[in-house]
Amino acid sequence: MNKQILTALFCAFFLGHSLKSQTLLTLKQALEQSTLNSPIAKQIISTYESNKWLYKAALGNRAPQIRLNADLPGYQRRINQVVQPDGSFQFIPVRQAFSNAGLSLTQAIPFTGGSLSLESRVNRGDFFDNGNSTFYQTNPLQINLFQPLFRFNSQKFNWKQDKLRLELATRQQIEQIEALNAEVISRYFDLYIGQLQLKNAELNETINDTIYRIAKGRFGVGKIAESELLQVELSYTNARNSVEQQKLQVELARRQLERYTGKLENSIVLLPPLDLPKNDPDPDKARQETLNNRSDLIANEININQASRQLSEAKLARMPQTDITLSYGLNQTGITLDQALTAPVNSQYAGLGFSIPIMGFGSNRSAHKAAQYAYEATLQSMEASRQQLETDAFGLALQVKQLKTSVDISSKADTIAKKRYEVARNRYKIGTMEITNLLIAQNEKDQAIISYVSTLRDFWVTYYQLRRTTLFDFEKNASLLTKKDI
Repeated sequence: MNKQILTALFCAFFLGHSLKSQTLLTLKQALEQSTLNSPIAKQIISTYESNKWLYKAALGNRAPQIRLNADLPGYQRRINQVVQPDGSFQFIPVRQAFSNAGLSLTQAIPFTGGSLSLESRVNRGDFFDNGNSTFYQTNPLQINLFQPLFRFNSQKFNWKQDKLRLELATRQQIEQIEALNAEVISRYFDLYIGQLQLKNAELNETINDTIYRIAKGRFGVGKIAESELLQVELSYTNARNSVEQQKLQVELARRQLERYTGKLENSIVLLPPLDLPKNDPDPDKARQETLNNRSDLIANEININQASRQLSEAKLARMPQTDITLSYGLNQTGITLDQALTAPVNSQYAGLGFSIPIMGFGSNRSAHKAAQYAYEATLQSMEASRQQLETDAFGLALQVKQLKTSVDISSKADTIAKKRYEVARNRYKIGTMEITNLLIAQNEKDQAIISYVSTLRDFWVTYYQLRRTTLFDFEKNASLLTKKDI
């Protein structure tokens, strides 16, 4: 049936002559309100913002770090044990104050895993015994280089992981929004079906009331048996009871939808999304977009990197651990700060430290084997996950196509059931059809409309599940990732 005709019939069926007193809500509007008002949507956005700021913090850590360090002041009073030239001990009371301040600039070197720093420091000491005295010691400038060798470069690894985590958070946010959309669609159709069943129950009540009055007239003149009159009366009673039940279901469904969209008026009327996407999603396209976009694959890459790190660390643990430390600077001392800053002398330091494993009784070899098998297990898990994602995307694309056909078929079935019921009702009015056949036609009419709308719901829910799985908008032929910067 033509979509415009369906929409017109819907409005006439639901709204009647009270259109001005009704508040209409489309599915698109419900989805937009959910994004603005739903606590779940706000939680999704807050989680993403948290991950985004963690990334910015990691980005900031790669920039030069400036620090001011100081002890202002320090004081101690105690008795020190001092060794004399002859080997004996002398205990000397000491009272002294000390303070220091320093400014440092440190730059990590992610490419090599080392660090380079510039420092400037001044120290002051005050002694209060044997005549007060003060001294200063300064380091106007000192350059330090620290470089580990034959070690895992954790700086480079952490930066790569930080970028992947931001990309993971970005894709997870979009997936969660699409999953939320599918949930909102389900709640939207729950309310829509409830409204549809309520209006249908009210219509059945009106029709059954008319039929009941006709049956009583026929029974009064002896045209029908009492059993048929009782059956008509029972149908009328059930129709009245159905109206009350459906009112309760509508209220419950409305409150469920309000959890996602915010407050809805009691007079809210939903409009079904009858216009389906024109193009069917290509299963192979869906499979490929899943492999390109899904957050699961980014999570797998993070896990692979972590397993690779453990394997590299276990392998390097069997090699000499070496650190190179180089330092060059200026320093001076004096009883005044001016003297401590005058004619500073050079200071240099170069050191090579190493640790060589000699005998570990197989612990390093065992740790390396364990990391190797853990890495292989992670690879197999990643492959299994990839295959499952491909299968899910392929199946959802086929399911969307099948449901689109089912929507069209169930729409035609609904039209046929309504026509059949109208024919049956008219025939009963003129006395050419038994009440049993009329009730069967009425039941088939009620089931057909619900089947049609339920199929329509299944289509839209599955369509958004496909969007979540692929992160791809098949209607616009565009990736959903373009909506967020990675």
